[in-house]
Amino acid sequence: MNRRPRDRYRGKPRRGSYRKGPRKKRQFIKRERDVIILDLMPHGHVSGEKPSWARAPLAQVLTFPDFVLYEVKYNRDSNIKVQEKDTYENFRNANKLQEVVRKIDYDDLTNTSKALIQSVLETEVNNYEDLFIRFFNNSTSITPRLHALKLIPGIGQKHMWEILEARDRQEFVTFQDISDRTSISNPGKQIALRIIKELQRDVKYYIFSKTKRYE
Repeated sequence: MNRRPRDRYRGKPRRGSYRKGPRKKRQFIKRERDVIILDLMPHGHVSGEKPSWARAPLAQVLTFPDFVLYEVKYNRDSNIKVQEKDTYENFRNANKLQEVVRKIDYDDLTNTSKALIQSVLETEVNNYEDLFIRFFNNSTSITPRLHALKLIPGIGQKHMWEILEARDRQEFVTFQDISDRTSISNPGKQIALRIIKELQRDVKYYIFSKTKRYE
């Protein structure tokens, strides 16, 4: 019986043939998305295996209004600055930001980023005030025992009913309107604190940040 000769060389295995685990989703930022710079790391991560001169410079950024954290390569020779804000497309066209390296969580932030993020969020929440006013006007129950309003830090059962009764009489139009007609003194700050909790993954429900959805 003639046997087919066994191939001695079958060529190189295809790239990715032995990939272990599920393929990670490629991360990107939409061109029109607003981006603010939280911190710049000219030599990347200190814990990186490569020597400092060989590491790509990284920027930690926060996007709006989806409220997601990323690390992005940036041009070290550009005049990019911390707290600078623009669309991702404009940053790319100005040769300041480059490709996205990865999506990150709150725990991945540098000390500088953590020190800035609450004040940055409070400012941007006010810039997107209409988006959050719609939340106060249209939010509903998530479960029979949990209303979405109660997910906001500082809003308990009493405050929830106060808000619901006030909006039934007349919809809210600004944060100041909410403060004037309820006992909620600083709705923008409370929204910012909720977003931080979502970025910290210290929640069951995500109502503002898309960080979970983008995985």
